[in-house]
Amino acid sequence: MAEAVYSRKQVERWQKNLEEIALEPRTTFTKKQVVEELIDTIEKALLTRSYDEVATGLKDWGLEITAGSLKQYVTRYRRAHLAKTSGNSRKRSGTAKKKKRATDTTSKAGSTAATVEREKEGQSAAKKDTRKQSSRFIEMDEDL
Repeated sequence: MAEAVYSRKQVERWQKNLEEIALEPRTTFTKKQVVEELIDTIEKALLTRSYDEVATGLKDWGLEITAGSLKQYVTRYRRAHLAKTSGNSRKRSGTAKKKKRATDTTSKAGSTAATVEREKEGQSAAKKDTRKQSSRFIEMDEDL
């Protein structure tokens, strides 16, 4: 089968059409895209309301979404845009802080073990250097 060939004019026309489409506002949305469009308002509502209450309100207004789906979309959005939403998001629960501390302790222990290992290597190298120096001095004494 022969490969299709297109003219420069066709490519330029398609590029122009795509640029026009890109400038037009979106007219249809998935549930996830709706949540992303409304994220700032949803975040404000979540400061004083639960996911169940916010989802129920959205259902009443025509968006069929469960509290679980809403929470999932909001959580994914927050992770993807952590720096942007950090000021608007709720505080972490105590369990999340405990997990973070455990991770910090583990990393500290790992870095402590690495430090001890480096010190041992340094001591071994120093002992080898001392042995070499001692033997060198002995050889020098013998030459005298």
